[in-house]
Amino acid sequence: MAESRLSPRRIAAAQKQRQAVELRMAGRTWEEIADALGYANHSGAIAAVRTALAKSLEEPSAEFRALTLERLTKILQTHWPDMVRGEIPAANICLKTLKDMRDLMGVDMPSRIEHTGADGAPIQHEVVTIDIGDIKDALATLQDVGAIRMGTNGYHPTALESLHTPQTNQ
Repeated sequence: MAESRLSPRRIAAAQKQRQAVELRMAGRTWEEIADALGYANHSGAIAAVRTALAKSLEEPSAEFRALTLERLTKILQTHWPDMVRGEIPAANICLKTLKDMRDLMGVDMPSRIEHTGADGAPIQHEVVTIDIGDIKDALATLQDVGAIRMGTNGYHPTALESLHTPQTNQ
């Protein structure tokens, strides 16, 4: 039998995850968080914060992101003048900080493109097999069933006839 989402163990775990986020927001190290909350090591604290953020504990998560963005901004402000003067270590710090800011804000996340049919329904495909010898007859049949649209594209139909003359069976 599956454990209830409201079981005492799950509630305690959620509270512990929330505390981990709050401690991290306060600037505590992963090791300090692990010690304070009884995780076996720092990876338990990291996992707790990741889980909490993934579950969108919106208020602490938003505060954590805002605090992190503020800290990254301070780092950038501190090292930017040195970077402008051409100091390579400062340039590396600025580039890393900008990358972290982009990651935090989701700037470089891939966009999801989903193609759908009418009203969001799945795209319907239909295979039509036709046994017609002449290409013009085949195109006319496809046009009749609504599979294609045909137009002259500015060329006169007789001009097309001169480009393609139907072959006769001999």
